[in-house]
Amino acid sequence: MSLRFKRSERRLSRGSSGRSKKDGGESRGSSPPRSTGNRTVKYVELWGTIATGALGAGLSSKIIDYTIPDGHAAELFAVGVMPDFLAPATSRMLDTEIGYDNKLTGIKFRTNHMGENALPYGDRLSKQPIRLLDYPLRRGNLTVKYNEGTRIQIVATMDTTGANASAIYARAKIYLLEPSDTSRYFGTDISNLATIPGGVSQALPTQLFAEYARLAAATLADGKWNDLYSRSVKDYEEILLTHLGIEGGTIINADEARLFDLRNKKEFPEFEPYWKINGAYNSMVFGDDNDEQPTYKLPSVVNDHVFTNTTMSVKITDNLAVIPINGLVVQLLGKYRRVR
Repeated sequence: MSLRFKRSERRLSRGSSGRSKKDGGESRGSSPPRSTGNRTVKYVELWGTIATGALGAGLSSKIIDYTIPDGHAAELFAVGVMPDFLAPATSRMLDTEIGYDNKLTGIKFRTNHMGENALPYGDRLSKQPIRLLDYPLRRGNLTVKYNEGTRIQIVATMDTTGANASAIYARAKIYLLEPSDTSRYFGTDISNLATIPGGVSQALPTQLFAEYARLAAATLADGKWNDLYSRSVKDYEEILLTHLGIEGGTIINADEARLFDLRNKKEFPEFEPYWKINGAYNSMVFGDDNDEQPTYKLPSVVNDHVFTNTTMSVKITDNLAVIPINGLVVQLLGKYRRVR
């Protein structure tokens, strides 16, 4: 692990701390930009929909598919999704991933209307604003960046239980940038915007980290630790986490959660009672449209921890009663870097 990287991550942590509810608990690597008085940056809001029943079980489709016009690059800095929903309790949407040119970035969010939407739409009925990926127009930020002619795509995937129960909607906020803008704000030529941090064409990516997992097997009602999420992090990868939200709806059989680094035998929190996640008093807020609080912001000591050459996991316990399969879901946000 390079000291330069670690110091930069501390700057990341400080830049994304202490926000209000209106920030939506996003993973941000920079401070809000000051007013620039710029007259060449163009703001565009994208919108798309998938009609009821048009997306079959287990299939994926683009909700938004926008081609960047000639003479411009683009910075995607906010995304919101309204998943399918059929009262009283049907929502079949699985997740949403950011893509480009029919490729996927790996930046993936759980987006289900049953309290598990990590990309709040931000409309008048939403208690959370649209998900801000990072503050735009800042060097070193983690907004998703595209070159001229690239297609910005927001891709929805259904679970295996059936087609979407109602229409799916998505909106996204972008800035279109001219050559003078990319030079002024990012210190790069317009043709190279997608090769700097956050860009979709980096040889060694530094980008937003966004992954989720659902409980893969029912617990055994024994109070022992179970993996809710687990990822093998290679020795050429570095991950820092800024936010972690767990949702179980009305599940009252969940008890505790902790974040674990296997190689270093490091856990967060470091002593019992860990994070309490029982449905009646869950402190690990998911950040769904209907939540009163944004996605749980991890403390700075956790923000600074670099996961590399290890297994990174989120572990949970039950309270001596079974948690069913898929009974819990976790969304992780942070920063990913590949070093070679």
